[in-house]
Amino acid sequence: MPIRAATGDPDLLQSLVEIQLEKQGLKPDAPVGCLTDWRVADREEHQTLVCAAVLNPALADDLPREAPQRFELSPYLYDLPDDSLVIWKELGRLVFAVTRHEHPIYFHALSASALTPLVVQEMEQLLMPLYTQGLVEKLDSVVLWVEPADPAVEGQLRDIFGSRVLRSPQPAPRPGSRISALEPVSVAQGKIRAARAARIQKIAALCVLAYLILPGFLALRQFLEKRKVDVLRAQVAALENRYGGVQATVEQAGLADAAIKFDQYPVEWLFQCLSSLYETATPGVRITGFEIDKNQGELKLSQITIKGEAANSNTQAAIVYATKVKGNPALQNFNWNYKAQAPKDGKVPFDIVGITKNDSAETQ
Repeated sequence: MPIRAATGDPDLLQSLVEIQLEKQGLKPDAPVGCLTDWRVADREEHQTLVCAAVLNPALADDLPREAPQRFELSPYLYDLPDDSLVIWKELGRLVFAVTRHEHPIYFHALSASALTPLVVQEMEQLLMPLYTQGLVEKLDSVVLWVEPADPAVEGQLRDIFGSRVLRSPQPAPRPGSRISALEPVSVAQGKIRAARAARIQKIAALCVLAYLILPGFLALRQFLEKRKVDVLRAQVAALENRYGGVQATVEQAGLADAAIKFDQYPVEWLFQCLSSLYETATPGVRITGFEIDKNQGELKLSQITIKGEAANSNTQAAIVYATKVKGNPALQNFNWNYKAQAPKDGKVPFDIVGITKNDSAETQ
Protein backbone atom coordinates (compact mmCIF):
# COMPACT_ATOMS: atom_id res chain seq x y z
CA MET A 1 0.00 0.00 0.00
CA PRO A 2 1.22 3.56 -0.77
CA ILE A 3 1.91 6.03 2.06
CA ARG A 4 2.61 9.74 1.68
CA ALA A 5 5.13 10.95 4.23
CA ALA A 6 5.35 14.71 4.75
CA THR A 7 9.14 14.73 4.98
CA GLY A 8 12.14 14.40 2.75
CA ASP A 9 14.39 13.18 5.58
CA PRO A 10 15.13 9.46 5.04
CA ASP A 11 15.95 8.99 8.75
CA LEU A 12 12.32 9.71 9.69
CA LEU A 13 10.63 7.45 7.16
CA GLN A 14 10.80 4.24 9.25
CA SER A 15 8.95 5.81 12.18
CA LEU A 16 6.39 7.52 9.93
CA VAL A 17 5.61 4.29 8.07
CA GLU A 18 5.07 2.42 11.35
CA ILE A 19 2.77 5.21 12.61
CA GLN A 20 0.67 5.15 9.44
CA LEU A 21 0.34 1.36 9.49
CA GLU A 22 -0.68 1.46 13.15
CA LYS A 23 -3.27 4.19 12.48
CA GLN A 24 -4.85 2.07 9.76
CA GLY A 25 -4.74 -1.08 11.90
CA LEU A 26 -2.35 -2.80 9.52
CA LYS A 27 0.73 -3.06 11.74
CA PRO A 28 1.15 -6.77 12.55
CA ASP A 29 1.99 -7.95 16.05
CA ALA A 30 4.52 -10.76 15.74
CA PRO A 31 6.83 -12.06 18.52
CA VAL A 32 9.60 -12.86 16.06
CA GLY A 33 10.36 -12.28 12.40
CA CYS A 34 9.56 -9.21 10.31
CA LEU A 35 6.18 -8.87 8.57
CA THR A 36 6.59 -5.36 7.10
CA ASP A 37 8.86 -3.80 4.52
CA TRP A 38 8.81 -0.50 2.62
CA ARG A 39 10.57 1.17 -0.26
CA VAL A 40 10.66 4.70 -1.64
CA ALA A 41 8.59 5.05 -4.82
CA ASP A 42 8.94 8.81 -5.37
CA ARG A 43 10.70 11.63 -3.57
CA GLU A 44 10.19 15.40 -3.52
CA GLU A 45 11.78 18.13 -1.43
CA HIS A 46 9.26 17.98 1.44
CA GLN A 47 7.33 14.85 0.61
CA THR A 48 8.13 11.16 0.05
CA LEU A 49 5.93 8.47 -1.47
CA VAL A 50 6.55 5.11 0.16
CA CYS A 51 5.21 1.72 -0.88
CA ALA A 52 4.73 -0.43 2.24
CA ALA A 53 4.19 -4.19 2.22
CA VAL A 54 2.49 -6.06 5.06
CA LEU A 55 2.29 -9.83 5.46
CA ASN A 56 -0.82 -11.31 7.06
CA PRO A 57 0.32 -12.96 10.33
CA ALA A 58 -2.83 -15.12 10.46
CA LEU A 59 -1.95 -16.99 7.28
CA ALA A 60 0.10 -20.17 7.61
CA ASP A 61 3.40 -20.18 5.77
CA ASP A 62 3.49 -22.74 3.00
CA LEU A 63 7.25 -23.17 3.01
CA PRO A 64 9.61 -25.89 1.79
CA ARG A 65 11.19 -28.33 4.25
CA GLU A 66 14.27 -26.15 4.52
CA ALA A 67 13.45 -22.47 5.08
CA PRO A 68 14.80 -20.02 2.45
CA GLN A 69 17.56 -17.64 3.45
CA ARG A 70 15.80 -14.65 1.88
CA PHE A 71 12.27 -13.50 1.00
CA GLU A 72 11.27 -10.97 -1.63
CA LEU A 73 8.01 -9.53 -2.93
CA SER A 74 7.43 -10.70 -6.49
CA PRO A 75 6.91 -7.22 -8.10
CA TYR A 76 10.50 -6.36 -7.17
CA LEU A 77 11.77 -9.42 -9.02
CA TYR A 78 10.70 -8.05 -12.45
CA ASP A 79 11.53 -5.01 -14.55
CA LEU A 80 7.99 -3.61 -14.66
CA PRO A 81 7.11 -1.08 -17.34
CA ASP A 82 6.72 2.57 -16.25
CA ASP A 83 3.26 3.91 -15.28
CA SER A 84 1.54 0.64 -16.08
CA LEU A 85 -0.82 -1.96 -14.71
CA VAL A 86 0.82 -5.41 -14.95
CA ILE A 87 -1.15 -8.65 -14.44
CA TRP A 88 0.42 -12.13 -14.03
CA LYS A 89 0.10 -15.34 -12.02
CA GLU A 90 1.87 -16.48 -8.85
CA LEU A 91 1.28 -20.00 -7.50
CA GLY A 92 -1.89 -20.34 -9.58
CA ARG A 93 -3.42 -16.99 -8.44
CA LEU A 94 -3.67 -13.69 -10.26
CA VAL A 95 -1.39 -10.88 -9.10
CA PHE A 96 -1.35 -7.30 -10.32
CA ALA A 97 0.92 -4.32 -9.68
CA VAL A 98 0.68 -0.61 -10.51
CA THR A 99 3.84 1.41 -11.16
CA ARG A 100 4.53 5.11 -10.73
CA HIS A 101 7.36 5.80 -13.07
CA GLU A 102 9.58 2.69 -12.67
CA HIS A 103 8.61 1.86 -9.03
CA PRO A 104 5.66 -0.27 -7.88
CA ILE A 105 3.31 1.72 -5.66
CA TYR A 106 0.59 -0.89 -5.26
CA PHE A 107 0.39 -4.65 -5.71
CA HIS A 108 -2.18 -7.20 -4.66
CA ALA A 109 -2.73 -10.97 -4.83
CA LEU A 110 -6.27 -11.90 -5.88
CA SER A 111 -8.14 -15.06 -4.97
CA ALA A 112 -9.12 -15.68 -8.59
CA SER A 113 -7.08 -17.85 -10.91
CA ALA A 114 -8.58 -16.71 -14.24
CA LEU A 115 -8.77 -13.20 -15.71
CA THR A 116 -12.51 -12.56 -16.18
CA PRO A 117 -14.67 -9.40 -16.37
CA LEU A 118 -15.55 -9.81 -12.68
CA VAL A 119 -11.87 -9.83 -11.77
CA VAL A 120 -11.36 -6.66 -13.83
CA GLN A 121 -14.15 -4.95 -11.86
CA GLU A 122 -12.53 -6.04 -8.58
CA MET A 123 -9.23 -4.56 -9.71
CA GLU A 124 -10.97 -1.27 -10.62
CA GLN A 125 -12.44 -1.04 -7.12
CA LEU A 126 -9.09 -1.76 -5.49
CA LEU A 127 -7.32 0.92 -7.56
CA MET A 128 -9.99 3.61 -7.07
CA PRO A 129 -8.30 5.08 -3.91
CA LEU A 130 -5.07 5.56 -5.92
CA TYR A 131 -6.89 7.79 -8.39
CA THR A 132 -8.76 9.75 -5.70
CA GLN A 133 -5.51 10.40 -3.82
CA GLY A 134 -3.73 11.50 -6.96
CA LEU A 135 -1.18 8.70 -6.71
CA VAL A 136 -2.11 7.50 -10.20
CA GLU A 137 -3.27 9.99 -12.81
CA LYS A 138 -3.07 8.03 -16.05
CA LEU A 139 -1.73 4.64 -17.02
CA ASP A 140 0.33 4.36 -20.17
CA SER A 141 -0.47 0.69 -20.65
CA VAL A 142 -2.02 -2.47 -19.25
CA VAL A 143 0.42 -5.36 -19.66
CA LEU A 144 -0.89 -8.92 -19.60
CA TRP A 145 1.54 -11.72 -18.70
CA VAL A 146 -1.40 -14.12 -18.59
CA GLU A 147 -4.04 -15.21 -21.10
CA PRO A 148 -7.54 -13.77 -20.43
CA ALA A 149 -10.32 -16.28 -19.84
CA ASP A 150 -12.77 -14.07 -21.81
CA PRO A 151 -11.99 -12.26 -25.10
CA ALA A 152 -13.95 -9.26 -23.84
CA VAL A 153 -11.47 -8.66 -21.01
CA GLU A 154 -9.00 -6.69 -23.15
CA GLY A 155 -11.67 -4.26 -24.31
CA GLN A 156 -12.95 -3.91 -20.75
CA LEU A 157 -9.44 -3.07 -19.48
CA ARG A 158 -8.98 -0.54 -22.29
CA ASP A 159 -12.28 1.18 -21.51
CA ILE A 160 -11.85 1.28 -17.70
CA PHE A 161 -8.24 2.45 -17.52
CA GLY A 162 -8.10 4.34 -20.82
CA SER A 163 -4.84 2.69 -21.79
CA ARG A 164 -3.59 0.37 -24.46
CA VAL A 165 -3.50 -3.34 -23.61
CA LEU A 166 -0.32 -5.25 -24.37
CA ARG A 167 0.43 -8.95 -24.21
CA SER A 168 3.88 -10.41 -23.57
CA PRO A 169 5.36 -13.55 -22.02
CA GLN A 170 6.18 -13.38 -18.36
CA PRO A 171 9.94 -12.77 -17.94
CA ALA A 172 12.13 -14.80 -15.61
CA PRO A 173 12.42 -13.34 -12.12
CA ARG A 174 15.75 -11.99 -10.93
CA PRO A 175 16.86 -11.06 -7.39
CA GLY A 176 17.11 -7.35 -6.78
CA SER A 177 20.15 -5.55 -5.42
CA ARG A 178 18.24 -4.56 -2.28
CA ILE A 179 17.52 -7.36 0.20
CA SER A 180 14.05 -7.33 1.70
CA ALA A 181 13.65 -7.36 5.48
CA LEU A 182 10.61 -9.67 5.30
CA GLU A 183 10.81 -12.83 7.38
CA PRO A 184 7.68 -14.87 8.20
CA VAL A 185 7.10 -15.86 11.82
CA SER A 186 7.45 -19.58 11.14
CA VAL A 187 10.80 -19.00 9.42
CA ALA A 188 12.11 -16.93 12.33
CA GLN A 189 10.92 -19.57 14.80
CA GLY A 190 12.55 -22.26 12.66
CA LYS A 191 15.85 -20.36 12.72
CA ILE A 192 15.61 -20.02 16.50
CA ARG A 193 14.95 -23.75 16.84
CA ALA A 194 17.79 -24.52 14.43
CA ALA A 195 20.18 -22.25 16.38
CA ARG A 196 19.13 -23.90 19.65
CA ALA A 197 19.58 -27.36 18.14
CA ALA A 198 22.98 -26.31 16.78
CA ARG A 199 24.03 -25.14 20.26
CA ILE A 200 22.87 -28.41 21.80
CA GLN A 201 24.73 -30.37 19.13
CA LYS A 202 27.83 -28.31 19.73
CA ILE A 203 27.65 -28.89 23.49
CA ALA A 204 27.07 -32.60 22.93
CA ALA A 205 30.00 -32.73 20.50
CA LEU A 206 32.24 -30.96 23.02
CA CYS A 207 31.17 -33.40 25.74
CA VAL A 208 31.91 -36.36 23.49
CA LEU A 209 35.24 -34.83 22.53
CA ALA A 210 36.12 -34.25 26.17
CA TYR A 211 35.06 -37.83 26.96
CA LEU A 212 37.37 -39.08 24.22
CA ILE A 213 40.26 -36.76 25.07
CA LEU A 214 40.23 -37.32 28.85
CA PRO A 215 41.34 -40.99 28.73
CA GLY A 216 44.03 -40.07 26.22
CA PHE A 217 45.20 -37.23 28.45
CA LEU A 218 45.31 -39.51 31.50
CA ALA A 219 47.14 -42.20 29.51
CA LEU A 220 49.68 -39.64 28.28
CA ARG A 221 50.18 -38.30 31.79
CA GLN A 222 50.64 -41.83 33.13
CA PHE A 223 53.16 -42.52 30.38
CA LEU A 224 55.13 -39.36 31.21
CA GLU A 225 55.08 -40.10 34.94
CA LYS A 226 56.20 -43.69 34.28
CA ARG A 227 58.97 -42.33 32.12
CA LYS A 228 60.12 -40.07 34.96
CA VAL A 229 60.06 -43.03 37.36
CA ASP A 230 62.09 -45.10 34.90
CA VAL A 231 64.64 -42.29 34.61
CA LEU A 232 64.91 -42.05 38.42
CA ARG A 233 65.29 -45.81 38.67
CA ALA A 234 68.06 -45.73 36.08
CA GLN A 235 69.80 -42.96 38.03
CA VAL A 236 69.46 -44.93 41.28
CA ALA A 237 70.83 -48.05 39.58
CA ALA A 238 73.79 -46.04 38.26
CA LEU A 239 74.47 -44.63 41.73
CA GLU A 240 74.23 -48.10 43.24
CA ASN A 241 76.75 -49.36 40.72
CA ARG A 242 79.14 -46.56 41.63
CA TYR A 243 78.55 -46.24 45.36
CA GLY A 244 76.72 -49.43 46.32
CA GLY A 245 79.66 -50.73 48.41
CA VAL A 246 79.87 -47.65 50.65
CA GLN A 247 77.45 -48.97 53.29
CA ALA A 248 79.25 -52.29 53.52
CA THR A 249 82.54 -50.43 53.87
CA VAL A 250 81.09 -48.29 56.67
CA GLU A 251 79.83 -51.37 58.49
CA GLN A 252 83.21 -53.04 58.12
CA ALA A 253 84.90 -49.88 59.41
CA GLY A 254 82.60 -49.98 62.41
CA LEU A 255 83.58 -53.56 63.12
CA ALA A 256 87.23 -52.61 62.74
CA ASP A 257 86.79 -49.72 65.17
CA ALA A 258 85.30 -52.09 67.71
CA ALA A 259 88.42 -54.22 67.41
CA ILE A 260 91.13 -51.57 67.38
CA LYS A 261 89.70 -48.87 69.66
CA PHE A 262 90.49 -50.14 73.14
CA ASP A 263 88.50 -47.35 74.80
CA GLN A 264 85.36 -49.08 73.57
CA TYR A 265 86.18 -52.50 74.99
CA PRO A 266 83.63 -53.60 77.60
CA VAL A 267 86.42 -54.28 80.08
CA GLU A 268 87.66 -50.71 79.58
CA TRP A 269 84.14 -49.37 80.32
CA LEU A 270 84.05 -51.52 83.47
CA PHE A 271 87.43 -50.21 84.55
CA GLN A 272 86.42 -46.56 84.01
CA CYS A 273 83.16 -47.01 85.95
CA LEU A 274 84.92 -48.69 88.90
CA SER A 275 87.80 -46.21 88.89
CA SER A 276 85.30 -43.44 89.58
CA LEU A 277 84.26 -45.37 92.68
CA TYR A 278 87.77 -46.06 94.02
CA GLU A 279 89.68 -42.94 93.01
CA THR A 280 88.50 -41.40 96.25
CA ALA A 281 87.09 -42.99 99.35
CA THR A 282 83.35 -43.50 98.98
CA PRO A 283 82.28 -45.29 102.20
CA GLY A 284 78.78 -46.82 102.31
CA VAL A 285 78.52 -47.52 98.52
CA ARG A 286 79.09 -50.79 96.79
CA ILE A 287 78.51 -52.11 93.26
CA THR A 288 76.19 -55.13 93.00
CA GLY A 289 75.98 -55.51 89.20
CA PHE A 290 77.42 -54.28 85.94
CA GLU A 291 75.63 -54.91 82.60
CA ILE A 292 76.74 -53.96 79.09
CA ASP A 293 74.43 -54.19 76.03
CA LYS A 294 76.40 -53.23 72.93
CA ASN A 295 75.12 -52.23 69.48
CA GLN A 296 71.42 -52.73 70.18
CA GLY A 297 68.55 -51.78 67.83
CA GLU A 298 68.59 -50.08 64.45
CA LEU A 299 70.74 -47.21 65.78
CA LYS A 300 73.36 -49.61 67.16
CA LEU A 301 73.35 -47.94 70.58
CA SER A 302 75.21 -49.31 73.55
CA GLN A 303 73.98 -49.24 77.14
CA ILE A 304 75.84 -49.55 80.45
CA THR A 305 73.81 -50.34 83.57
CA ILE A 306 75.51 -49.99 86.96
CA LYS A 307 73.55 -51.49 89.86
CA GLY A 308 74.55 -50.67 93.41
CA GLU A 309 73.37 -49.86 96.89
CA ALA A 310 74.16 -47.27 99.52
CA ALA A 311 73.72 -47.29 103.25
CA ASN A 312 70.47 -45.71 104.33
CA SER A 313 72.47 -43.20 106.34
CA ASN A 314 74.77 -42.28 103.44
CA THR A 315 72.62 -41.95 100.27
CA GLN A 316 74.52 -38.81 99.35
CA ALA A 317 77.56 -40.94 98.59
CA ALA A 318 75.67 -42.71 95.76
CA ILE A 319 74.83 -39.35 94.20
CA VAL A 320 78.47 -38.31 94.42
CA TYR A 321 79.50 -41.54 92.70
CA ALA A 322 76.97 -40.96 89.86
CA THR A 323 78.34 -37.45 89.42
CA LYS A 324 81.88 -38.82 89.08
CA VAL A 325 80.75 -41.30 86.44
CA LYS A 326 79.09 -38.53 84.45
CA GLY A 327 82.22 -36.40 84.71
CA ASN A 328 84.63 -39.16 83.67
CA PRO A 329 86.30 -37.97 80.38
CA ALA A 330 86.45 -41.57 79.08
CA LEU A 331 82.64 -41.93 79.46
CA GLN A 332 81.51 -38.70 77.76
CA ASN A 333 79.99 -40.62 74.82
CA PHE A 334 77.14 -41.69 77.11
CA ASN A 335 74.08 -39.92 78.41
CA TRP A 336 73.88 -40.86 82.09
CA ASN A 337 70.83 -41.11 84.29
CA TYR A 338 70.79 -41.77 88.05
CA LYS A 339 67.70 -43.36 89.63
CA ALA A 340 67.35 -44.33 93.31
CA GLN A 341 64.89 -47.02 94.44
CA ALA A 342 62.92 -47.45 97.66
CA PRO A 343 65.04 -48.28 100.76
CA LYS A 344 65.15 -51.96 101.71
CA ASP A 345 66.77 -53.61 104.76
CA GLY A 346 68.57 -50.38 105.71
CA LYS A 347 69.97 -49.92 102.21
CA VAL A 348 68.98 -47.80 99.20
CA PRO A 349 69.38 -49.58 95.82
CA PHE A 350 70.21 -47.38 92.84
CA ASP A 351 70.77 -47.69 89.06
CA ILE A 352 73.08 -45.60 86.94
CA VAL A 353 72.28 -46.07 83.23
CA GLY A 354 74.35 -44.69 80.38
CA ILE A 355 73.31 -44.83 76.69
CA THR A 356 75.61 -43.83 73.84
CA LYS A 357 74.70 -40.47 72.37
CA ASN A 358 74.90 -41.53 68.70
CA ASP A 359 76.66 -43.87 66.30
CA SER A 360 79.33 -41.37 65.36
CA ALA A 361 80.15 -40.69 69.01
CA GLU A 362 80.55 -44.38 69.59
CA THR A 363 83.01 -44.82 66.75
CA GLN A 364 85.13 -41.72 67.29
